[in-house]
Amino acid sequence: MNVSYHTPDLNRVAFARTNPQTINQRIAILQELLPNVKSIAEICCGDCSRQWEAYHQALNIETYCGLDIQPEVVAANRAKGINCICGDALDKATLSRFRAFDVIFFGPPLSVNCDGHTLLSFHEVVPGFARFAHLLLGELLYRGALVCVCPKATTMGDVRWLYNQMKKQRQDIGLRLIHYSHSTVTGAGVVTESRLKYIELWFSDHLDDMWEVRKSEASAISN
Repeated sequence: MNVSYHTPDLNRVAFARTNPQTINQRIAILQELLPNVKSIAEICCGDCSRQWEAYHQALNIETYCGLDIQPEVVAANRAKGINCICGDALDKATLSRFRAFDVIFFGPPLSVNCDGHTLLSFHEVVPGFARFAHLLLGELLYRGALVCVCPKATTMGDVRWLYNQMKKQRQDIGLRLIHYSHSTVTGAGVVTESRLKYIELWFSDHLDDMWEVRKSEASAISN
């Protein structure tokens, strides 16, 4: 099935990147819930240089790999020494290369053209969370932690819907954490009021199915 992805317009000066405070929050959660993590993959990674560097420094991970559908983005990551694959997140053969990773962050574009401003709702995000989970968990039988990075408009109804879709694939999958990631800096490092950036759903086949809801304290996170 052909789908239209919200890839960045490379003619623009900038496009959305993972917030630096959010990366620090993820590291803290990984240290708490998965202290022995050795490999991290990021699907729909975009410019992943910030997290690649942070994960190596803070977690001393052994293996990192990104996946993005846009050749120019992949080339830019590789030019920085980052292991990055060009391919479609919904291609089974491509995604199968990530089955052995301890943690997979799935962060599809949450705004039109990745501009960080024209935001999408949960069910408007492409590639969609349920289709990705069906492929990774149901067909490829991934064993590990899957973190779905969802738009800030995501509701608890959306969370329950996705949880039920995953349970249809695998009864051993649980939702350990619902993380509301707040930040006081923009992606460009400009200080702002505390804002909700993402809602992260931490699924796993070996962590407790707790549905813990956690709000990050942006003021306590280093820039």
